[in-house]
Amino acid sequence: FWGTGLFLASARTAIDFAFQHTGVNRLEARAAVQNGRGNGALRKLGAVQEGILRGSLLKDGKYLDQIMWSIVASDWYKTNAISNATVH
Repeated sequence: FWGTGLFLASARTAIDFAFQHTGVNRLEARAAVQNGRGNGALRKLGAVQEGILRGSLLKDGKYLDQIMWSIVASDWYKTNAISNATVH
């Protein structure tokens, strides 16, 4: 299902649920710097790049850098039409 938009649609649904029903104010994600598709998907969701976590992921015996991303509820509500939503 690559390239169909299924991931982004599912991620938006999960983020909506987290902000509307669990009281979460902030979501964080990490993706290896080399993971162009993963970082692109986070960017499309409106995540903000906060920094680089140097040597934070051990993969195949090598330490890789990761990008730290975040989405906060107030930003999500500003950029996404969520019916009957209230900011916590």
